[in-house]
Amino acid sequence: MRQLLLAVFVIIIIGCNTLPVGSDQLRDLPQMTTIELTPDSLDTYAQFVPLGFANYLLLGKDDQYESRVLIKFSLPDSSLDSVTSVQLILYPLDSTPMNFICRACSTEWTTSGVTWRMADSTNRWMRPGGDYWPFTLGQSKLEKDSSVVELNRQYLATLVRNSHGIIILPLDTGFTSIATLSVTKTSPRIIFTYADGKKRTYYATEDAHIIDSLDIRVNPGELIAGAGIAFRTWLRFSLESIPDSATIARAELIFTPQTIYRRSDTLGIGVHRLTESYSQRGKYAAFEKNPSASVNYVSRNGDTTITLELSRLIQKWVSYPDSYPNYGIFLTAEPEHLKPFRLKVLRSGPTAPQLKVHYILPPKDRFTR
Repeated sequence: MRQLLLAVFVIIIIGCNTLPVGSDQLRDLPQMTTIELTPDSLDTYAQFVPLGFANYLLLGKDDQYESRVLIKFSLPDSSLDSVTSVQLILYPLDSTPMNFICRACSTEWTTSGVTWRMADSTNRWMRPGGDYWPFTLGQSKLEKDSSVVELNRQYLATLVRNSHGIIILPLDTGFTSIATLSVTKTSPRIIFTYADGKKRTYYATEDAHIIDSLDIRVNPGELIAGAGIAFRTWLRFSLESIPDSATIARAELIFTPQTIYRRSDTLGIGVHRLTESYSQRGKYAAFEKNPSASVNYVSRNGDTTITLELSRLIQKWVSYPDSYPNYGIFLTAEPEHLKPFRLKVLRSGPTAPQLKVHYILPPKDRFTR
């Protein structure tokens, strides 16, 4: 009897299948495939962009850039004859001294649209860099905790009734930053002192800085990404070699740029998906406002490799080509209102952009021929 039971037990053990249900249908286990792609299309263009939403006002100039500051106030149009003193108060954000001159702006402008060439999103300055009356409102030097500018009362009526704020022009070489209106404690302000000794303070209602490139030349075929004046590089990678059934495990854009110019140590770099064809629209091609990926790049003496993770974007391009056509990406400063910088991106060689994609195909079953 015992021998019979033992024999039955052995038969049960031998016949038991411990593999997962359905595993007998698998011919091959999933394998990771890695490919490295280079751009099949690339280009660069430069564009003046509004800088009014930066958290500082940049003032200064050197041999490559000039930055001017615009500030608007809502000033009363009454009792101007009784004003005995007009003071503009500015708060520096760093210790760099800077002599400057103030003039009354003669053309309306908006924070959201003003650039070196445009007064707002639709109207150009009559003269690039801002339109202003020829007289001098005041002149002073930015230094220490705050700077007080005594404005010429002779031109007060023109400032209040026929002007659109104040434009500040740098007189020295170098750059400094001024506090914006975003923090009341350090917001730019104008103080009226009246004949009876009373004072009234008027805070800035709009502010911005505008930047020009004085002597920047981009050679044909050169690829640049940069801020202040926006430099955007278009890259497109052909993904036809990746099956639409693939699952993207990881996709990375990798390149090592060369720093041409910078005003800060940490530089923001981002990638934006194009929603229109660059081949057809050029620099007017639309792109997503929010970046698909971004990274803070610390510029050192030696070149540093940048890696941007694009798995989700590549998955959409591969799986849904009709809904998400592959028009490529813009490589940009992120955001573009950072202090001026320019990075050169090589077109070829080991440090040029490459897209490294790791993907997995679904397993084949036993019915697959």
